[in-house]
Amino acid sequence: MNTEPLNVAGVAGPIVIATKALFGHPAVTVGGVPAPRTGRRYALPTVDGGVVQATVRTVLADPYPTVEINGVQHRTGPSMPIFLRILVLLPILLFTVGGIVGALVGALGVWGNLTVAHTRMTPAVKALAMVGVGIGTVVVWFVIAVALNAALS
Repeated sequence: MNTEPLNVAGVAGPIVIATKALFGHPAVTVGGVPAPRTGRRYALPTVDGGVVQATVRTVLADPYPTVEINGVQHRTGPSMPIFLRILVLLPILLFTVGGIVGALVGALGVWGNLTVAHTRMTPAVKALAMVGVGIGTVVVWFVIAVALNAALS
């Protein structure tokens, strides 16, 4: 998901961050040009021809990262409500009853919920979609458990 363009004084264009649902570093562009990354920091071009170092911080259940430039933090979007953050991580609870199969299916459910969290739907629609993913996760786990039980009997 790409964030909305963020204008920061002194930076040579709007900053856009492309995030991924689970793994990988976010991609940062300034005025449509990719910003080079060194470790965890990005070199953003400034209006005077220099560069300024920026750090992008992402939180697992929040689709909008925070950019820190010269010690000032800039949010790239609205904060996600806490109930949605809880819903994102809820499918992983399958490991408590489902063992390794429950953990794997639960991890897929979390990935599905993170994908939903990265969409531009309203919070109510996101919540409904995440509940649907959670129910689907339980159904998939149950079907696998019944199939494994039948195969091992």
